[in-house]
Amino acid sequence: MTQSRIVCIDDFAIKKGQTYGTLIVDYETSRVVDMIPSRDTDSVVQWLKSYPEIEVVSRDGSIGYAKAIREAFPEAMQVSDRFHLVKNLVDGAKEYIKRTIPVRIKLEASITPTDQKAKKLTKAAIRKQDREEAKNELVRTVKEMHLNGYSANAISRELKIDIKTAIKYIKHQGRFVNASRERKSILDPYKDTIIALNHERKKIVYIFRTIAKDVYKGSYRSLSAFLAEYNEGLGRRHRKTSPESTLRRGMLISLLNKDISKFKEADQKKMKEYIETDGNLQNLYSAVNRFREILKGKDESRLEDWLSEVKRYNIRELNTFIMSVERDIEAVKNAIRTEFSNGIIEGVINKIKVIKRIMYGRCSFELLRLKAIMS
Repeated sequence: MTQSRIVCIDDFAIKKGQTYGTLIVDYETSRVVDMIPSRDTDSVVQWLKSYPEIEVVSRDGSIGYAKAIREAFPEAMQVSDRFHLVKNLVDGAKEYIKRTIPVRIKLEASITPTDQKAKKLTKAAIRKQDREEAKNELVRTVKEMHLNGYSANAISRELKIDIKTAIKYIKHQGRFVNASRERKSILDPYKDTIIALNHERKKIVYIFRTIAKDVYKGSYRSLSAFLAEYNEGLGRRHRKTSPESTLRRGMLISLLNKDISKFKEADQKKMKEYIETDGNLQNLYSAVNRFREILKGKDESRLEDWLSEVKRYNIRELNTFIMSVERDIEAVKNAIRTEFSNGIIEGVINKIKVIKRIMYGRCSFELLRLKAIMS
């Protein structure tokens, strides 16, 4: 029988989407202690009682596991995984932003050369920017998990990305920029003329006849489609007496995981100006950033002050997170006091997946258990 004192506990898929088991890993040796084909609370309690020497258990925020550990080891220390705590808070903050803020925020702004350039973005260019921002947010998440002790295999499993991608993102420095080239168009040689005439408010028929004199062989429909997309990016339909600038909601979401200094100067200015107009948004960022600081510090007394203050914000999504923290308060405080985390167990679960793959998914649970313990 194992003599493990400090362990991690988590569930894993025996048959994805259908059957799940529970796994215990020794925190100090990273070896599998045991596993059972269930995550039912009563089954887990009976199983855990066969390991009375366990003193510390690291886990995610699962209510079922918290209850099972409490019943099996009333005196054991439970530690909530820091990465999952931050992820749950950030997910709630994202939901608030999505619920209350439109995809594109219109801002009143003076025209500057930078703004003029931004206004000329087509829908395709905006989609490209969104893809780049999403990729960079994923890179930041990978790096944060790696710093919290997660292996590349564990990150691959948790974020559902290829292992090679996880390794690449861990090693990558700086921002990812989409290097794909724009598709060539028959309109390319005439775009300067088209855009100039468009800004002079010339009708499409006039523009078509003008470029046709330069031996343009394309169709009227191609020209019309290009100008429709260009003008939508330019925001012409929505112009008022004062010009408009836009801020993408995706940037506000990225700001939950990224320091504002990492954004372009023009975007920093837009975000700061917009956030200053929204008290709830200011409170939201303050709550997320201070919670991260509390987890990195060693003073759990700050958590109570944080909970009291964030309750006063009365933001629905934050209230949900607060209730989960209060329900599991000692485990969260232990996450602040100690260095234990569930990063190790994620790597072990990936090894189990490899064993299943090698066995073509046909091995019995008992054989899978023996192989996991022996590996």
